[in-house]
Amino acid sequence: MKTIFASLLVLIFHLSSFATDKHFYFTTSDSVKLYVRIAGEGKPCLFVHGGPGSTSYYYEAMAGAPLIEQKLQMIYFDQRGSGRSDSATNRNYTLKRMLLDMEELRQHLGIKKWAVMGHSFGGILLTNYALRYPQNITAVFYIHCTANMRASMNSHLEFGLKELDIKDQTAFRDTSLPLNERVWKVHDKLTEKNLWYKLMFRNAFEKKFSDSVTFSAGKFNRDFATQCWKDAEYWKDYSAQTANIKCPVFVVTGDKDYAVGPDHYKLFRFPHQTVVHYIGGHASFQEEPQWYAEKILAFIPSIP
Repeated sequence: MKTIFASLLVLIFHLSSFATDKHFYFTTSDSVKLYVRIAGEGKPCLFVHGGPGSTSYYYEAMAGAPLIEQKLQMIYFDQRGSGRSDSATNRNYTLKRMLLDMEELRQHLGIKKWAVMGHSFGGILLTNYALRYPQNITAVFYIHCTANMRASMNSHLEFGLKELDIKDQTAFRDTSLPLNERVWKVHDKLTEKNLWYKLMFRNAFEKKFSDSVTFSAGKFNRDFATQCWKDAEYWKDYSAQTANIKCPVFVVTGDKDYAVGPDHYKLFRFPHQTVVHYIGGHASFQEEPQWYAEKILAFIPSIP
């Protein structure tokens, strides 16, 4: 019932604000077209989606987003090689290039400073953007984010092995194999038993709903998702460097969020952070949109 209500609320808010929405494609300096949507009023805030290689639509279409758009001007974009954006013909998906895309978009929009908000894998991009361009940041929102992909992928592995009650774990502990390949094996077994949803969601329906929203965006480019795993920059541990991010930081963590790890937030070292605990998994903005929106709205006055 909550999800049905949330869907209706999304429709109402999006219909009422349609006239103020702005959709366009932004072309980067290396000629990649990125899908961008701007919605809402207030202080500007860039949303950086997860995946890696998903789309911002799974977040912007949720009920909490229109509520937040009443206080923040949200700038949604799909990363290169992801969702509704085009691929890089030269296969340039380096971390440095991904950050430059974000910075070029800010310059294109004529925004002096903005907040950056991310989800899941987006935490890798958020952290590095805030470290590289601190002069352009007002605040950072870590929504169930990782700052260490290896630690988060280990969370997937350990959760799966425990949930599946696998006795002989030799094949999954073989460190001569890449971690992501061992995780995919666990994912396959969780999927076979209809248990994959437990990594992120409180029930199977929530995962199905999330998938239906994601794919309803239309175009769903997966190029970045297939390329990023072999880039060592995405596998580095950036959690200690969070101590150098001096702006206000808002963190949402889930006590059953095995996608990044229930205790992952404890690795963060932000000097000025506010941590909110969600009784659930990886998608509080979907499962409890009003609760989620209220927490975001309460933090907004902290943004300079």
